[in-house]
Amino acid sequence: MKVQDLDVLRPEKKVVKIGGKEVDVSFVPCGITFDIDEIVTEIMQLDRVEVMKGGDVAKKAFMLSVRLCATFCKYKYPELDEDWWMNEASPVQLRHFSESVQDALRQAYAGIENPPKAARKTRKSA
Repeated sequence: MKVQDLDVLRPEKKVVKIGGKEVDVSFVPCGITFDIDEIVTEIMQLDRVEVMKGGDVAKKAFMLSVRLCATFCKYKYPELDEDWWMNEASPVQLRHFSESVQDALRQAYAGIENPPKAARKTRKSA
């Protein structure tokens, strides 16, 4: 019998503490992958120069980041919704959390294209 250990595909745990909760931002769960991808795609399509100028484009980027953070948290901490992020988090906290989620999505996609060697190994057992 061959056993493939899929646990090796899970990235090293990275926890962010926010709102008294410890949120694992090391990976994007399957159940929200497409939602997260859609929001990140919208963020990436924004003109960075326009975002830096402020105004409507900056506000749109900010609100997309709020939506991204709330969407990521909803599977385990539904109380960390968009209203919570708007009322309880600082812009710096929002930026760091949003960047962590975007990094996790990039790493997940990179892992699909180039799985670690350990994931390709099989173990024989009786």
